[in-house]
Amino acid sequence: MTWHSPLPARLLAAASLLLAGHVVAAPEDLTDLSLEELLKTEVISASRLAQKSSESPSSLSVVTADDIRTFGWRTLAEALNAMRGLFTSNDRNYSFLGVRGFDRPEEFNGHILFMIDGQRMNENIFDSANIGNEFMLDLDLIERIEFIPGSGAAIYGNNAFLGMVNVVTKQGRAINGVQMAGDARRFDTYQGRISYGKTLDNGADVLLSATHFDSAGPETLYFPAFDSPATYNGIATRMDGERSDRLYGRVQFEAFTLAGGYVGRHKRVPTAAYGERFNDPVSHTDDRQFYGNLTYEKALTDASSVRMRGFYQGYEYCAGAAYLDAGSRVVNHDESSGRWWGGEAQLTTRAFERHRIILGLEYQHDLRQRLLNVDLDPYALLGYSNRSGHRVQVFAQDDIQLRDDLILSAGLRFDHHHMLENIQLNPRLGLIWHPVDSTTFKLLYGSSFRAPNAWNLDYNPYFYGVRTTLAEERIRSYESVVEWRGRDGIKLLGTLFFNDISQMLQPHPDTALLDNLGRYHAYGGELEAEKRWRSGRLFKLSYTYSRVDDENRQSAWAIGSPQNLVKIHYAEPLFDDIARLGVETIYIGDRKTYGRNIADAYGLVNLNLASDRLVHGLDVSVGVYNLLDSRFLMLGSGIHDTLPMNGREWRVKLQLSF
Repeated sequence: MTWHSPLPARLLAAASLLLAGHVVAAPEDLTDLSLEELLKTEVISASRLAQKSSESPSSLSVVTADDIRTFGWRTLAEALNAMRGLFTSNDRNYSFLGVRGFDRPEEFNGHILFMIDGQRMNENIFDSANIGNEFMLDLDLIERIEFIPGSGAAIYGNNAFLGMVNVVTKQGRAINGVQMAGDARRFDTYQGRISYGKTLDNGADVLLSATHFDSAGPETLYFPAFDSPATYNGIATRMDGERSDRLYGRVQFEAFTLAGGYVGRHKRVPTAAYGERFNDPVSHTDDRQFYGNLTYEKALTDASSVRMRGFYQGYEYCAGAAYLDAGSRVVNHDESSGRWWGGEAQLTTRAFERHRIILGLEYQHDLRQRLLNVDLDPYALLGYSNRSGHRVQVFAQDDIQLRDDLILSAGLRFDHHHMLENIQLNPRLGLIWHPVDSTTFKLLYGSSFRAPNAWNLDYNPYFYGVRTTLAEERIRSYESVVEWRGRDGIKLLGTLFFNDISQMLQPHPDTALLDNLGRYHAYGGELEAEKRWRSGRLFKLSYTYSRVDDENRQSAWAIGSPQNLVKIHYAEPLFDDIARLGVETIYIGDRKTYGRNIADAYGLVNLNLASDRLVHGLDVSVGVYNLLDSRFLMLGSGIHDTLPMNGREWRVKLQLSF
């Protein structure tokens, strides 16, 4: 397999931009909002229904399509890394998300619930959620990204452990025709997209899109752990290539919305972290995921509405690696396959004075949770399992207007999960006080859980054996929030939080079997200042301090936990609003490695210059990432204590709307 495709294929997306005839300017993006408008915008995540962000029982964070375009984020991971309290890591295969200092890369983002338009995206084998080039959506299709930490996501149940991410897609009318986009990047990397979106004469809103991504990656990578003549002096050659394909479609007509997506990714893996042969071309992973759903949403009366959804989803994973056994090369094949379907129903009503009540039921049938591991030559079956079962969830929430300036939000959720023997009961409470129009105080409490998944039960990540019965991981979250909004468009926010995390899965010190032994305390605070001008100028500054203590190690500083996060974003319209300059500065503090060493703090400076309707629907953007060429380190795994990341990168992107 080669990663150097012919030149015409590499430039296909960019060249296609020259094939347009008559073009017109694209409509103004509906997400170009002032701060005052954004505060009044109805967000979905916090309470499973649309409500003002200032009234949601959470410390909500939102980035919009305008932010994505301004700062030139290339993946969902980059967009999340820009948000308050979040940080990402990467092992040169997948990207992982940490929340307020807590990070568990070995669980593949299974402690955070990811959704697209309210549809759960965590698959049913590893509970993983992909946020790199293997994420379902091209970022150009996203209207906004909502993140809710801790207790704000408790009523969503399993995986809504550290928080919840909801990605809201654009409607077809935001594109209003055909869009063709292509970009070229460092490391022989190219991406092309074609999309069609329109509101038809009969009122139906249609959005269809396809994206292809292809990257050769760095020609060589150096890994000190393999620095010997027997292992190529630690140099992996052409081992970081990646390609992916994405399809997405949505049709909305009256009360019905039909949506679906597919993503397939192939990634070569250069790290040989767990005893594989270094620099062996067979090392790779393949991921495929798809979903389809049909949603019905309608107002029954002036006071009540109903939403119902049915869905079918699938996930496939396979990986190849080679290792030496008695001097002979053996190729190992690892495979997982998941299928699940289900539905949900939700009733929202204001039939009772000063109450807004939500009642809901969710059901998921895990048709297939299959794991397979074999050596191919000579053949040996090393592991096989296939589970199935049912998940049933019932939830209720009542937002009670105690006074004109005081809201009590009370929620309760029951979960039956076939991976657990007991029923889960998790409450959420929120007290929201508006003493004056400009100021909001919130006191929040919630609990949540994460059930052991098929991988935990049948294919222990520590490879020392399996346990067929494990308990759920638990978290109790406490948070206080104060928000102040000035008349001149300034927003100030401060939070204090404490998370009590228990029964975390980790290997037993005596038997090495996975067990519910881990306990952590995470506490800290956040400060954020933001101002958006109608002209397009933006300034945002956030600081997060968090301390995550591993209570099993006498309150020792937890592995992978940065205590300080600083994010600065500035955007300035240029040339009479023809272009916009976005400057992003991100600082991630020191982190303890698995080898009990320290991965030094690092800072990233990214620049992006994006035009807006340069000529008759043509937009051009130029981005420089890691401008100062920082050689920063991520935490490694297996034989690697740390892994070096890429230096300075660039991207040139063209987009044509007609």
